[in-house]
Amino acid sequence: MKKYTKRCGYKVILTNAKEKDGIEDLKKELKGKISAFSGNSGVGKSTIINALFNEEITKEGEISAKNKKGKNTTTDIKMYELEENTYIADTPGFSSFEITEIESSDLDKYFIDFKENIKNCEFVGCSHLKEEKCGIKKATKNGEIEQERYERFCKIYNELKEKEARRW
Repeated sequence: MKKYTKRCGYKVILTNAKEKDGIEDLKKELKGKISAFSGNSGVGKSTIINALFNEEITKEGEISAKNKKGKNTTTDIKMYELEENTYIADTPGFSSFEITEIESSDLDKYFIDFKENIKNCEFVGCSHLKEEKCGIKKATKNGEIEQERYERFCKIYNELKEKEARRW
């Protein structure tokens, strides 16, 4: 299993908590910090915490057979001390995520992996969707930006544009 990737601009530690893959690397990264685990219900936050401690200290939830989504098992924030000066907060999962304070025209600034390629866009204010000479689209085509990441940007951008249109 590939352990690290920086293609999205952030350090990512791939883990498989059930198999304990990547857990020691994650533990090293957490050392001396206060960290919070957050994300959708059922993605494995509690399972990773249990793997870090190598025992069941927090209850792991189940995935609903009906809708294939996680059930909220963690109902409040709990702080665990992994070792001296190393703390982990387990947070309740959420079922949806909404961005309301970002304007669509500023969204590209939040994609750290876009930063170097924005300067290659022909137009200032490029939306990175329809323009022909777009540095982001070119970087995606060349494999410098992951296709999935670009598609996620497009989806969020369009959602923000729809909200902005409804506001006016």
